[in-house]
Amino acid sequence: MTRREGPPDEAARDLLGHHGDTTPRALRALGVDPSQVLDLGVNISPFGPSPGVLAAVRAADVRAYPDRGATQAREALGASLGRPADEVLLGNGAAELIWSAVRALVPDGACLLVLGPTFSEAHAAAHACGRRVVEVRAREEDLFEPPLDAWVTALGRERPALVYVCHPNNPTGRALDFLSLTGLVADHPGTTFLVDQAFLSLSERHAESAHRLPPNALVVRSLTKDHALAGLRVAYALGAPALLARVAAQSAPWSVSSLALAAAIATTAPEAEAHLTIVRKRWLAQRRELEGLLTQAGLAHVPSLTVFGLVRVPHADDVRTQLVQRHGFLVRSCTSFGLPGYIRVRASDQNARFVEALTRVLAAPPSR
Repeated sequence: MTRREGPPDEAARDLLGHHGDTTPRALRALGVDPSQVLDLGVNISPFGPSPGVLAAVRAADVRAYPDRGATQAREALGASLGRPADEVLLGNGAAELIWSAVRALVPDGACLLVLGPTFSEAHAAAHACGRRVVEVRAREEDLFEPPLDAWVTALGRERPALVYVCHPNNPTGRALDFLSLTGLVADHPGTTFLVDQAFLSLSERHAESAHRLPPNALVVRSLTKDHALAGLRVAYALGAPALLARVAAQSAPWSVSSLALAAAIATTAPEAEAHLTIVRKRWLAQRRELEGLLTQAGLAHVPSLTVFGLVRVPHADDVRTQLVQRHGFLVRSCTSFGLPGYIRVRASDQNARFVEALTRVLAAPPSR
């Protein structure tokens, strides 16, 4: 891609934002043609929704109000997971469920324990509610392996009302083994664990989806990543009925549209499940290929269990700007995660081109 002149680095950082939602307008302001950009910063399935899910969305009746209780969707999702409908709660994306959970489960005077570096919505929700947040971070020198002992120590010291665990973690791609996670939750029955499994179905640990966590766990799963439904905003939570009722009481009415409910139901069909199996197999193979290419190029990276991973760079914001302006690859700077020396990259069918572009950017003299 031919390099175009754009704004200085500080302005470029502002335009590209922090949350993986860079707009075509922002790219044009950088002097970049959006049609020539491959976005490796957003972890939405590049393989698209299954035909059956798309057909269900098109057939949804937009003239009628959605089912406020999401009864059919809860029944369909519950049946696919071997759980009763009253253990399922629909939400307008995982973010809504996370915010509602924090509002419902962290009372005044209590704290939220965040296991970081991680997805920021639980932290943001707690701050918006005026709640105290304590973060225990995995260490770079341990390749961000979840520090179970440090978490246990923090649980004993802080006595949090709610613990946020992203499993597998965004942005590191790491995760506790299931037995350790189950033990952590079971050993602290007085604390609720908000377990964000947005990327579990797209990971090497996908079989864990069929396993239950102890009753003090509230599990959140997104349908937007694996089924490529980001524009519809739909996710669900699994938990004890009384726990879900508290979360639902903090959610806005009518928050899940008829189209989103139709899509959620359709994802439980055998056709959609077969599609997801193919997507997972292909995408994880691409991630393994990407890691191999990074290793061959001598580029430091963090081993991942899912479809994205961290790559070590000198200055993440600057590398991100140079990659998109010079080579047409948009990646996620991890500065907002407190990791200014890393970019997050999803695997794709352009792994070789990307690694070549990154190698060139890192070999070039610093921009002035």
